[in-house]
Amino acid sequence: MTKKSIRLLGAAFWLSCLVLGGGWLVASSRDGAKPLVSSVWTPTDSVILSDPTSTLSVGDAAFAKDSVADTWHQVGHVLRVNPEAKTVTLSLYEPFDLERETQFWDPDQSISATLHRSSGKVDDVIATLLPKPKREQLAQKISAAMRAHGKEISEAMLPLVFETVRQSLPVIESELSASLKRHDAEVEAIATRFREDIIQEQMVPLVRTEVLPVLRLHGREPAESIGREIWGKASLWRFGWRALYDSAPLPERELVREEWSRFVEQEVVPIVEDHLDEIAEAVEAILRDLAANEVLRERLGDVALQIVNDDEARDLLRTIVMEAIVDNERLRQVWVNVWTSPEAREKLRTAGERLEPVIREIGDEVMGTRREGIEPGFARVLRNQILGKDKVWITLKNEPNLGADPSQPIALRVATDFTPYPIVHLASPE
Repeated sequence: MTKKSIRLLGAAFWLSCLVLGGGWLVASSRDGAKPLVSSVWTPTDSVILSDPTSTLSVGDAAFAKDSVADTWHQVGHVLRVNPEAKTVTLSLYEPFDLERETQFWDPDQSISATLHRSSGKVDDVIATLLPKPKREQLAQKISAAMRAHGKEISEAMLPLVFETVRQSLPVIESELSASLKRHDAEVEAIATRFREDIIQEQMVPLVRTEVLPVLRLHGREPAESIGREIWGKASLWRFGWRALYDSAPLPERELVREEWSRFVEQEVVPIVEDHLDEIAEAVEAILRDLAANEVLRERLGDVALQIVNDDEARDLLRTIVMEAIVDNERLRQVWVNVWTSPEAREKLRTAGERLEPVIREIGDEVMGTRREGIEPGFARVLRNQILGKDKVWITLKNEPNLGADPSQPIALRVATDFTPYPIVHLASPE
């Protein structure tokens, strides 16, 4: 048998093992969780829960908190499911932990039950991996690393960022122009509709009622003062005879334009410069009043929201952005060229050397180490995402008797906030 045949046979063997192993894992995850019953805790009672969501399955675990040690313990599991009545039978274990002399609940009081579910979405995974105390701890590590090496990293990375932006802008501008031309008819249709619906019907009346009064209030006095000075400098005689000369059948007819240019440059500009302080104060007052105008802010917000919520405009904007940036092959090539150049590789290597220790620390905090074992949050995520376990569970606690009918099923509440699975199942080191 040749080496090639042996390699193919070995690859086929390991591929078969992977397929069979994966199939077994999927099948086991679909069979529902098996009840994790301790040898110390034995079923002593059972209660009926209503399950209008039809979420619970046989074997789903129930937990209660040890009020002394503030830890969770499994105290029951779903024994039977009645899909027609939408109820489940919950098998409860001994309510005492003889080892810790802890009572998980009082059998003489009512039991409240809450249903918890893990959707497997990114938000739930992050909340499991990085609870708030750990997020704060990692943020402190990152802040310390940036304080120690932030200047070096910035000096290494900023030139690459600036070069990327410098080369990207012409490419984006070119493709954006081409995309707008391709969608010219759609842009014109939306602009026409907005011009009628928004500008004419909403913006013009808003300017009349809210903007113009402010302009008159603060801009009238400096405008009249400047206008009077300019009018005092204007010479009707100089403009008049030049206008007559330009209207005559003579070869040169640009005297009025020349006089106007001279008048603006030598008379108007100096007058305006003398009143710059008044103009600045008027503009500042106008902007301050417009910014404080509640009606104006509210109406402009409504207009912006109307534009954003317009399905046709939003779809067109998404299409243009996709064509100009996301699907722009030239832009992608620019980024590849910049970030894979020898200079970029050297800068990234330098930054990586500075950040490697803190990155390793973060990895140990999130996933665990060989010495201390897998982190509980990471173990939860592995069981949930890989094995399909720990997706549904119940928490129990006592509530004072409120006259509820004991013959009726206990109402099962549904948790509104996500909380990680209460306990962590890890393989025994033995």
